[in-house]
Amino acid sequence: MATEAFTVRTESDIVHQLDSMAGALDRSRNYLVNQALREYLKTHARPIEKVTQGIAAADCGEVLEHEEVIKEMEAIAQPVSGGDFFDCAGIWEARDIDQAAIRAQAWPDRKG
Repeated sequence: MATEAFTVRTESDIVHQLDSMAGALDRSRNYLVNQALREYLKTHARPIEKVTQGIAAADCGEVLEHEEVIKEMEAIAQPVSGGDFFDCAGIWEARDIDQAAIRAQAWPDRKG
């Protein structure tokens, strides 16, 4: 892959930390900076792309009204079957599932 040089000015303590880390890892300062840039781009490229797409959609009038967004968010946030964990407990009825049964299946070679 082709490379291209550019200059970056940064605080002295960052340079010293970078040099210290490079020495500890037996890598060059250049290597670490490239790794950091790759990670930064990987982390931030997708969110920036999504924001750019959202702005373009808004510019074309493709927007949802506030009330529609709130309604969708409330639908997503609602629990599927009630608001209590114990409302879901019925799925375990008539099944031999207790602490002893789980242990017996996890460690069949052990007794008790």
